[in-house]
Amino acid sequence: MSAVPELSGVDLARQSLLAAREAAKKNGAQTKKSKRRTGTAVRRDGREPLGLRVAITMLMTERGLVAPAAGGSVQAQWEVILAAAAPELAGHVQAVKFDADTGRLDVVPDAPAYGTKVRWSAPKLIAAANEQVPDARVRILHVPSRSAPPQRPPWRGRRPCPPRR
Repeated sequence: MSAVPELSGVDLARQSLLAAREAAKKNGAQTKKSKRRTGTAVRRDGREPLGLRVAITMLMTERGLVAPAAGGSVQAQWEVILAAAAPELAGHVQAVKFDADTGRLDVVPDAPAYGTKVRWSAPKLIAAANEQVPDARVRILHVPSRSAPPQRPPWRGRRPCPPRR
């Protein structure tokens, strides 16, 4: 006895789809796949689809609105950063320069002892700066060493005599 399993569900749908395709081929229908669109649509009137970020940047440029620079924000908020990370340094250390490309923040202490304290607190200060000003990306805190006072020449203000010939 040969038992033919009854089709149901997905198998029945697959078989009916194949039968429909064969019937369409017999009647002369062609199967045409649609072309996939590649690239962006360029309209003749100059209106092109833009991303939201590009559109907002163009709008700000057209209206003369400029976002504050990250370096200026770090320097402007330096006292807040100091108060959050190392309150004992507030008023004794000034931020003088920030290079956004390298992430280097130059600070100048009032005294060498404060410079040492800044060097010890550098990881906390960098973390606080990046938290207060997220776009800054401070990576290095540079504290210039105090150079020795300028040396006077050994001749004490007089010019040395020209060499004898």
